[in-house]
Amino acid sequence: MPKLKIALIDDDSERVEFVKKTLIEHQFDVVACLMTDQLNAFYLQQIHADVILLDMDHPHRDIIESCVSQFDLPTVLFTKNGHKETIKSAIEAGLTAYIVDGIQPAKLDNILEIAIEQYKKHKKLLNDLHETKSKLADRKDIEKAKVLLMNLHQLNEEQSFQLLRKNAMSHRMTIGEMSRRLLDAQLLLSQSQFKE
Repeated sequence: MPKLKIALIDDDSERVEFVKKTLIEHQFDVVACLMTDQLNAFYLQQIHADVILLDMDHPHRDIIESCVSQFDLPTVLFTKNGHKETIKSAIEAGLTAYIVDGIQPAKLDNILEIAIEQYKKHKKLLNDLHETKSKLADRKDIEKAKVLLMNLHQLNEEQSFQLLRKNAMSHRMTIGEMSRRLLDAQLLLSQSQFKE
């Protein structure tokens, strides 16, 4: 199994080198080692890691959010801070795992594997939710477009659906996309008539 590529981000300049050295000794591949005050969007985009490992005495929500949004990777925070509000804020910021303990390389493999699986599960749930919302939006738009066609051309429901489907296929788009185009065109026409 290939070694996990870790981007280590720390808020303690003395500790960061020690943690990096310890991780490397335990066969982890540390592809980046940054201080929290060195984070910038350009550099973050250059990092190719499997997981982000934050080691922070004082977790700040803005730093966590920055890491989560820039990397879009499993992000694990190690800290001594066990305050409930801090934990809640960090999880709301998108953290994958919050560990109230120092980094123990012997346990790290399991922690990171669990975090990666949690992250994958969370991403799948978000994708499923997005897909469901898109399907619901398509259904609503298709129904509106069918009613529009029925009113404009005195078609029944089946005929209007078939007309939508035929046009969607000929334009190589989904029925939902075709419905939105039709509704947008109708809105544009009704607005131009209103202005006249």
